[in-house]
Amino acid sequence: MTALLNVTDKARDQLKGLDVSGNNFLRLSVEEGGCSGMSYQAAIDNASTPLDVVLYKDEEITIISDPNSQQYLEGITIDYEDDLIKAGFRFLNPRAVKTCGCGGSFQV
Repeated sequence: MTALLNVTDKARDQLKGLDVSGNNFLRLSVEEGGCSGMSYQAAIDNASTPLDVVLYKDEEITIISDPNSQQYLEGITIDYEDDLIKAGFRFLNPRAVKTCGCGGSFQV
């Protein structure tokens, strides 16, 4: 399977630590709102639907999305920063023309 997004090694390690493996997967979506117009949503889930799209899958981690969000998530890189001030996951979207300071919202 060709991955539709990228996950750094640091992000993979953090996701595994959050129990995103086995029957659990990461569900990503994009919703209107946030400082820049659209915001990323992420949740650990274990119940998929027939409409779900697999964005990333390797031997341990699976990331899925709904078809409407897929268009905004293709090509992004999920990273994890562990600095003292702003530790957390970062969504690096090469198609975003504007992002907020926290990296949680964007505009295409």
